Amino acid sequence: MKLLQSLLIICLSLTSLRAQNLINNGSFEYGGSGVGFVIDGAGYNLLSPPYTGSSSAGNYAFVTNPQTINSQFFVSSGDHTTGTGKMLVIDGNSTGGQQRFWKAGNNGGGICNLTVGQTYTFSYWIRTVTNGVSGASELANIGVQFNNASNVFLSYGTAFAPLPNTGWVQVRYTFTPTNACVNIEMFNNNTGFTGNDFAIDDVALTAPTTPLSFTYSVTQPNCSDPNSGLIVIYSTGGVAPYLFQVKNGPMPIPTTNVTGVFQYLEPGTYTIGLQDNTGAIDSVENVVINTISPITITPGDTTVCPNSNLTFTAGGGGNSAYNWTASPNDPELSVIDQPTINISPNNTTTYTVSTNVNSPNLVYNGNFELGNNGFSSEYKNYAPNNPNGAQRAYGIVTNASNWYNTFGNCVDHTSGDGNGRFMVIDGSTYNLGNEKFWCQQIAVEPNKDYLFSYWVQTVSLNNVAKIETRVNGNVIGTQNALNQNCVWNQVSYVWNSGNNLIAEFCLIDKEYQAIGNDFSIDDISLRSQNSCGASVTVTMKSVDPNFDLSYPTNICLNESPVSPTLGPDFITGGIYNVVQQGLNINNLTGQINPSGTAPGTYEVTYSAPICGQYYTDTNIVVIRPLPGLLELTGGDYYCEGQQFNPLTLYVEGTPNYTIYYNIDGNPQVVENATTVPISIGNAFGVYDLDSITDAFCSNIMVGAQTISINDVPQLPIVVGDTVYCKNSVVNELTIQNGDGKEISWYSDSALTQLLGTIQTFLPSNQNTQTYYVSETLNGCKGPATTVTVTIENCPLIIPTAFTPNDDGDNDLWQLIGLDDQFPENTVSVFNRWGETIYESIPGNYSSKPWDGKYKGALLPVSSYYFVIQRSKDGSIETLNGTVSIILKK
Repeated sequence: MKLLQSLLIICLSLTSLRAQNLINNGSFEYGGSGVGFVIDGAGYNLLSPPYTGSSSAGNYAFVTNPQTINSQFFVSSGDHTTGTGKMLVIDGNSTGGQQRFWKAGNNGGGICNLTVGQTYTFSYWIRTVTNGVSGASELANIGVQFNNASNVFLSYGTAFAPLPNTGWVQVRYTFTPTNACVNIEMFNNNTGFTGNDFAIDDVALTAPTTPLSFTYSVTQPNCSDPNSGLIVIYSTGGVAPYLFQVKNGPMPIPTTNVTGVFQYLEPGTYTIGLQDNTGAIDSVENVVINTISPITITPGDTTVCPNSNLTFTAGGGGNSAYNWTASPNDPELSVIDQPTINISPNNTTTYTVSTNVNSPNLVYNGNFELGNNGFSSEYKNYAPNNPNGAQRAYGIVTNASNWYNTFGNCVDHTSGDGNGRFMVIDGSTYNLGNEKFWCQQIAVEPNKDYLFSYWVQTVSLNNVAKIETRVNGNVIGTQNALNQNCVWNQVSYVWNSGNNLIAEFCLIDKEYQAIGNDFSIDDISLRSQNSCGASVTVTMKSVDPNFDLSYPTNICLNESPVSPTLGPDFITGGIYNVVQQGLNINNLTGQINPSGTAPGTYEVTYSAPICGQYYTDTNIVVIRPLPGLLELTGGDYYCEGQQFNPLTLYVEGTPNYTIYYNIDGNPQVVENATTVPISIGNAFGVYDLDSITDAFCSNIMVGAQTISINDVPQLPIVVGDTVYCKNSVVNELTIQNGDGKEISWYSDSALTQLLGTIQTFLPSNQNTQTYYVSETLNGCKGPATTVTVTIENCPLIIPTAFTPNDDGDNDLWQLIGLDDQFPENTVSVFNRWGETIYESIPGNYSSKPWDGKYKGALLPVSSYYFVIQRSKDGSIETLNGTVSIILKK
C-alpha cells in the first residue's frame, strides 16, 4: 500500500499495547483446571463452595475474595482484572519438589502455533493474601519453567511475591520459541507455612507486534439514498489506538474518527487509511462509492378535495419497469406498470412505486476473490498454508488440502473448478463462546427484511463445526456443518433491520473439540427482500376542519408583530377579519402589528373555502396598554436629623407592578407591588428609572426620569500644614470636599465667632490657635471639623548650600527661625573679593531671602561668605560662614 504522507496531523496519546493473549482463561473467569491450564502438582487440593473459611497448606480455589477461604488470616481483596472477578488463590504448598500449580494448555501440553525465532512475552499478576508475613523469606517464591524455548529472561518484577500492603504486581518474562509448541509451567519454591499464601490473575502470553496494516469493506449506496455509502476500515497490525481517515477529491478536509466506520458517503473515489500510536501510517487509494439513481415520485405528498384528478410520475431507480400499488386499495388504479398514473381518490391513500431491480449482495468480498480483505477475525491468518495445523486459524485458499495436508481436497463453492478462493478454518478449542472467525459491518436501510446466507463445507470429519450467526451481538441462528467432506451446504436467515442503519454480521464456531472441527466458508451474502421503491401520500381535505386558530392570550402594544398559531387542518387561501375597528392586522396572513393598534378586546375570524364550502374559526385577542408613569415625587429632605422623604411612584396599569431602576448605576428592583403609590426608598444618590412592568406588559423608561438627591453635609476634610515656626510664612488651609457647598470658619466650638466664609483660610503665624469649619448644603449646616494650628519657637537653621535654578525647589537660601528668634537681625553676603552682593531687610529676612542673584543675574556656582548680626535684647551677636550655590543633579 502507498503511504499517505498527509494522512494525519493529530497526535495520539501514548497507551499500552493491546496484543492478543494466546492463553485461554488467563483471567480464571471461565473455569478451573482443564480450561486453558491444569493444576497437577502433588499436595494441591481444590476447595469447592460452600467454604469453611479455614484453608490449609496446598488448598486452592477460584474466588472473588481470598478471605472467603480463610477468614482469619487472609486479606480482603478484589481480583486484578476488574476488582469483582475471579482469581486463583493458593494456600502455600508444603510439599517439596517444585510442584506445578499452573501448566499452560487444556491438558497441560503448553501453547502451540508459535513462530520459532520471534520474541514472546509471558506475564502474570500476583499478590500476597496473608497478613502473617514478617520478612521476605516467608513470601512465595514463584519459579517459571519454559520448555522448547531459549533466551528466557525475567524482564520485569521478581520471583518473590510482594509484601501484603503492596497489592497486585506484574511479573514478565521474555523468551524465544525453538519449537512451535512451548510448555510453560509455574511452581512455588517456598514450602514454609507462614506467609506463603498468594493469588494469581491475568496470566498472559503475547506475541510481538505485527506491522501496521488494514483491510476494508464497502457498502454501496442503497436505491433510496444516493449518499448512503459506507466504508469500514479494519486494523490488523500496529499499536492501538488508531486514527482512521477517508478523503475524496471534493472533500477539502479529510474525515477522521477512532472507530473506522464512515457513514453517509457520497459517490466518488476515496483514499482511506489510518495511523497507529507509534506514528506509523498506511493507506490505500481508489476505493469507489458508486453513483446510483434513486427512485423518485413527482409531485410529492399533497392534500386535495375528494375525487380530484391527480397525476404522479416515477423516475430513476435504475430500471424502467415500474409497479404501482395503493394502500388502501384504489379501484381506479388500473394501469400499474407505467411510469405515470392518473388517479382520482376519494379518501387518504398512499401510492407506492417499485422497480424489479435485483437486490445486490451487500457483503463486501463475500466470495473471498479479493483475498484476505473486507472483514475482521479473531482467528490468526496463515498464508499460504498452515503446516503445523495451528488451531484457531484460517486461510484464504483455492484448495483446503494445500493449506493443511490432512484436510480434504475441497475447492470453492463460487466456481467449483478449483480456481476460486474461499475461507478455510481450523476451529478454535477455546471454550469462551465468542471467538468470531468472520465479521463485517454493512450499511442497511431501516425497517427492511434482509436475507443473510453463507455456504459451509466440512474439510475434516468428526466434531463438525457448529456455526452461530450474530447480528449486532444478537444470535439469529446456529447451524451444524454437514458430516461429509467437501460438500457445500447453504445456511440462510431472514433478519429485519428495525431502526438499524449499520449491521455487524459475525460467524462463530461453537464447536471446541480439537479433533476435526475444520470447515470452509464461501459466498457470504446479504440481500434486501424488498425491491427499491418510493411512496407518496394523497390526503383528503377535512370536510369538518378545525383550523385551531389561536393567538397569545395577551398582546402588549410594544411587542413585535404576532402571527397566529394554526393546526394541522389549516387550509391556506382564506381571509382574516375583525369585527371591531382599531386592530392593525394583515388580512391575508393574520399577522397582528401592535404598533398602530388601540388597546382593547378583538374577535379575529379566519374564513377559507374547502371543496366549494367556506369554513371559519374564531379567536379572541386582547391588546393590553403599556403601564405608564403618572408622577414621581419625593426626594426632599429636612435639615433636622438629615432625613429624606422617600421617592414615590404613581403608575397606571394592571397590578402587580415591578419597578426596575438604579441608584448611581447600581441595579435595583421593587417586585410585586400591588398598590399605588409605590415607594422606591430614600437612599442617597442619583435615581434613574429603567422600566415598569405590570401583570401583562413592560414599558421601558430609559432616561425618562432622573432624580438627583444631594448628599447630607458631611464633616469637612481640611488639607494643609498645621505646625509652623513663629513668625514664619504659613500656608492656607483648604477644604478637600467643599465643592458646591458653603464653607464657614469659626474661632469657637459654638460656631458663633465667624472668621470667614471662604474655601481656603490663612491661619495666624503668631500664636497656636484652634479653628472650627463646617459645610452648608441647601441651607442645612453640617457638623464642624476641628483643626489646631500650632506655632512653635524654632531653632536657627542655616543651610550650607542651595540650588537657585528657578525650578521651585530649594531656589532660596532659607534661614529657619532667624526672624522668630532674633527680631533684630541683618544678613550680608559677600563674594571672594569682598564685594557685598546681598543685604537683607533688617529684622525681616524671611520677607526677601537671598535668591542667589546679584543685580538680577544668577551668580555662578561657588562658595560665598556671609555675616549674620542678630540680637534679642540689643546685644549684637555676629555669625559668619560660607554658603554654596550648587548645580542640581
